Amino acid sequence: MKIERLISIIMILLKRELVSATELAKTFEVTTRTIYRDVETLSMANIPIYTVPGRDGGIGLMSTYKVDKKLLTSKDLQNIITALNSVEQLIESPEIKSTMTKIRAMQTERLNDKMDFSLHFTNWQGTEELKALAESLQEAIRDHLIVKFDYYDVNGTHTSRKIEPYHLMFKGERWYLQGYSYEREDFRTFRLARMSNIQITNEIFHARDYVFIDKIPKEKLPPFYPVRLKANMRVRDIIIERFGISVITPCDETTYYADLQLPNNENAYRFLLQLGTNAQIIEGGIFEKEFRHYLQKVLNLYGQNLKSKMEEK
Repeated sequence: MKIERLISIIMILLKRELVSATELAKTFEVTTRTIYRDVETLSMANIPIYTVPGRDGGIGLMSTYKVDKKLLTSKDLQNIITALNSVEQLIESPEIKSTMTKIRAMQTERLNDKMDFSLHFTNWQGTEELKALAESLQEAIRDHLIVKFDYYDVNGTHTSRKIEPYHLMFKGERWYLQGYSYEREDFRTFRLARMSNIQITNEIFHARDYVFIDKIPKEKLPPFYPVRLKANMRVRDIIIERFGISVITPCDETTYYADLQLPNNENAYRFLLQLGTNAQIIEGGIFEKEFRHYLQKVLNLYGQNLKSKMEEK
């Protein structure tokens, strides 16, 4: 948006003496002609902006217009930029880019390119598709457009939904949309990966009083059971990231015990399966019995498929 670009130009010129039109054009992905038109616009708005011709020239602001208010330290600004860079990985928007330009313009010194820390997110194909969907839904939220979609809950039950979208949330590496469901006549939270046949309509809604729902509705869990694993060091990081280091008891130099509390459901079975041959249940009671039953069903499924393929040959 032009107004955002004009504000950003002022922020940059408040920090620097002269900036070339070419540099500004590259920063905002416009032509130098557009930048000079922006200069004219700012001048007409009584902003004391000026241009200096020549190789070492550029665009600047009169020194009397500049005010140095060091409300934030360079380290503060660096931390803000790090956070915004992380957000931009998740969802791209002109507003975020504009904010980053303004923050960078506030820097009173050139920061080292080496940051103390950074955040990076999984770049799977599905992640990219959900990111694109989140960006589209963000526009629907901003423009107050009704959204229609098919939804499949945790049990695979299908419903058709028509909602007023209000808020996007990224939590636990999953995208969620909060909105008012006409079918339920109440606010609901939807997981983007469970949505399909999504239509952003041209129907405009009048915003209701909306209160951000911080917690994701928890699925009803079965009872938890104590399970002891004997595992090797190759999957130690996976156990610690999920359950913490307190569950681990060293066994020898290459193995350890992990005392876990697991729900007796498919999600827990999937977690154990990702450990592969690197972990084994040594004490499991009812959980182990049900897990073995689950494994047998998986083997039967693949056994039937293998048998069918052999018969076809």
